Amino acid sequence: MRNPKLFLILFFVTLLIVVSGAFLVTAGRTVGQSIFGRDFAEGQLKDYVAAVLKQEINGARCQAVDTDGNGYVSCDYTTTAQPNTPRSIECAAWGLDGFFNRGCKTRVPGFPSN
Repeated sequence: MRNPKLFLILFFVTLLIVVSGAFLVTAGRTVGQSIFGRDFAEGQLKDYVAAVLKQEINGARCQAVDTDGNGYVSCDYTTTAQPNTPRSIECAAWGLDGFFNRGCKTRVPGFPSN
């Protein structure tokens, strides 16, 4: 190594990037979801509608943060085939859960159990 200072700088920059990324995906999940969550979920929604429904999105809006911790966020959308019919669905959230959960799923209402 001809320049140990350069090596140390590169090492600490790489370490900072890795630690920051790990924080945003795990402990700082809400911060990461607030920054990247909406775009990530809307991308999952567009892929789902194109692949499953074989339609195009007319308008879509997803929540940025997974508030119930199930790895999915709520999305509402309309398609070009039915622009006046809004639909609701849950799509994968940004973060560690979102990397394991992919795509979207229909919402299931939470009924109280007896």
